[in-house]
Amino acid sequence: MAWLAELALHLCRALHLVVLAIAPTWLSPEPLPAGALALSGSLSAAALAAALGLSAWFAARLDTRLARNGAALLWIAIAAALAATLYYRGPRAPLAQGVVFVAVPLWAALATLAAAAAERWLGSSFKHRRMGAAIVVIGLGVVQLNGAAPLLGSRERMWWAALRRDGAHLRAIDELTSPLRERRKLDELDGVAARCLRMHPAAAAPAAPAAPATCACLALRAEARLHARNAGAALRDAESARERCPEQSGTRAVLAEALAVAGRSERAEAEARAALEEGGDPSRLRYALALALERAGRLAEARAEADRATDAGAGRKAQLLAGALAILAGDLDGAKARLTPLAEQDPSDAEVLYNLALIADKRGDYNGARQGYLAALKAEPRSADARYNLALLTFRAGIAEESRHHVRKFLDAFPDDPRGSQLARTTGTPLDKTHATDKTDKADGAALPGRPAARRPLQEPAAASSGSR
Repeated sequence: MAWLAELALHLCRALHLVVLAIAPTWLSPEPLPAGALALSGSLSAAALAAALGLSAWFAARLDTRLARNGAALLWIAIAAALAATLYYRGPRAPLAQGVVFVAVPLWAALATLAAAAAERWLGSSFKHRRMGAAIVVIGLGVVQLNGAAPLLGSRERMWWAALRRDGAHLRAIDELTSPLRERRKLDELDGVAARCLRMHPAAAAPAAPAAPATCACLALRAEARLHARNAGAALRDAESARERCPEQSGTRAVLAEALAVAGRSERAEAEARAALEEGGDPSRLRYALALALERAGRLAEARAEADRATDAGAGRKAQLLAGALAILAGDLDGAKARLTPLAEQDPSDAEVLYNLALIADKRGDYNGARQGYLAALKAEPRSADARYNLALLTFRAGIAEESRHHVRKFLDAFPDDPRGSQLARTTGTPLDKTHATDKTDKADGAALPGRPAARRPLQEPAAASSGSR
């Protein structure tokens, strides 16, 4: 029954917290559920009951006020552990945050019981025997808690400690990476993945079996490499994670994304659809499917899947893809509806600012488009498409000097971009020797002069021109 399983888990965590209060570095700060939950719950209940029973027996045996106070404090400590276990779970985990609420009455109980035992059995020849015993126990507690203070003072360190002890702790991976994703600090994902893999070097070896966390860290590194536009390395990591842990839907979603970026759209589509049929995360898998369809040129299907991914909670990257596909389809109102909430969430999001500027550009709103492109460049000075479209926008508006200014900026910042020479000829911008090489023939799919480059998001999270991949 579900309530029995919940009770067993509660008792296991309470005993775990009591041990953590005694020695915070002995056990994981957020344990994984026990494999044999019923047995573990029974043993935990027996251990807690034994502690309560022994303290009551000890107080009755000594029959002193000090012993009774010590027993009462121990009961209070165990009650605090049971209460803290109810509180520090789910979103409030890790469990070790409750150590301080248990440690105070627990160490007070141990010190009081030690003083009562010293009074009874050390004899009158020991001066200050009660005080001495209490000070020794309290000193030991202070040493234990002080040594663990850096761990107990940081949720991040607790999650790292949990991952270090339990290689299968997938939640620790999620907790360590979700703040980076929320703040879009995706460059730091590679560092988290590398640190995770260093914790389990044997499992990271090609021929060794991998713990689930190792597969998750390989998939995480694949995501980071996708963000860095290193599709080949990302695909190798994603395939390795998929091979090691085929049951993990998260690894399959990353593999589907990596396959799509690498141009293997058919296999990417097959991987995403198979994982969806098996009940995988629809938000990530539908985004990967949309990406595969978009790369295959099936834009209407891709847009439908991107909308489904957004509705399933895929977040920014799916909304960005849905908005870009709507732009390509000419549905500017639909694109703006997808992109505006992203702009409200983060007014400095360069990709969103660019796409909104592109919508204004297509609608003939010169001021809105110019301001939007400039805002995108302020947020991301390396935005080639924003600079390119700004040069074209001002050229079409007849503001020749500003147009040439942006062309020169484009050529200086992106000397290898094949659109540069064509852009310079279109706008009548003189080329110096540095930029004189004609790269027009290399412009595979480049945006045509006089026509703004459409943008579509790449995988997590950067975007590029949909006119030149």
